[in-house]
Amino acid sequence: MFVPFRILMMVLLLAAVIALQVFLSRRRAWWPGLVMPMCTLLGVLLVLPNVLFNALSQAENEGQMLLSVLGSARCLLPTAVLLVIYFLCRRSQKRKKQLDKMNIQDL
Repeated sequence: MFVPFRILMMVLLLAAVIALQVFLSRRRAWWPGLVMPMCTLLGVLLVLPNVLFNALSQAENEGQMLLSVLGSARCLLPTAVLLVIYFLCRRSQKRKKQLDKMNIQDL
C-alpha cells in the first residue's frame, strides 16, 4: 500500500522540480535558470570523489573499474537534465524575442 504512495510522491516531486526549473529558465535574467543546475552540480562534486574512490577500491580488474567510473557518472544525470531544460527554454525565449523584433521592424 505504501509503495504506490511513495511512487506518486516521487513523481509529484519530480514534476515540481521540472516546473520550477522551467519557470526560472523563462525569466528575463539569464542567471535564475542556472541556480538549480549549479546546486545539483555542487552536490555531485562533493559526493562524487567518495563514490569513485569506493567503487575503484572494490573493482578487481580494468573492466570493473571502467564500469564503476561509468556508473558513478550517472550522478551527473540530474544536472544534465536541468541544463537541457534551461537551454531549451532560453532558445525559445531568444526565438520569441527575435520574432517580436522582426514584427516591430515590419510595422
